[in-house]
Amino acid sequence: MSRTRVFVIALCVSIGGGWYLSNQTSDSGTLTLVSASDPEYPTLNTNELVEGRSLPDSTLTDASGVAVNLLALTGKPIVLNFWYSTCEPCRRELPAFAAAHEQQPEIQFIGVNMNDSVEIALAFAEKYGVTFPTLFDPRGEFISQLGIATAPTTLFVDATGNIVDQVSGEISAEKLQQLLTQWFAA
Repeated sequence: MSRTRVFVIALCVSIGGGWYLSNQTSDSGTLTLVSASDPEYPTLNTNELVEGRSLPDSTLTDASGVAVNLLALTGKPIVLNFWYSTCEPCRRELPAFAAAHEQQPEIQFIGVNMNDSVEIALAFAEKYGVTFPTLFDPRGEFISQLGIATAPTTLFVDATGNIVDQVSGEISAEKLQQLLTQWFAA
């Protein structure tokens, strides 16, 4: 028998056998679709949408451990940038935030470090030219109140403490300037 004939016979047996077996299975089982809202279904961490909410009345700490109440900082616009040192997009965007801070002193820039030690965070900030305050949320209460799960995340807060915009992910220098002009231009 030729190879071609053997191949054709094997192909027919495979197709016929597959058809036969698929018709022999029982549909007695119940299939259930699950959605991301089901508690047992694993989910990816994403940020809650906080645009339009007021800044929570929260206290963070500075590098010296001194308490800083964020609501006490309202009165002029605030840019809150959530970051940590091993976040590659954070590394790429931080110089743009440092430059914008130097160019626009009427806007308060605040870095919120999500999980580094004070020493590592300050060394990282210094490496990228950051002169604006870096605050810490040692118990994660502020981050939890806002539902921040990913970094980098940036919140734009108006002078009254209202969160006017939220950007998850890296922001280029051009995009940062566009957002600053959009939200805080006089």
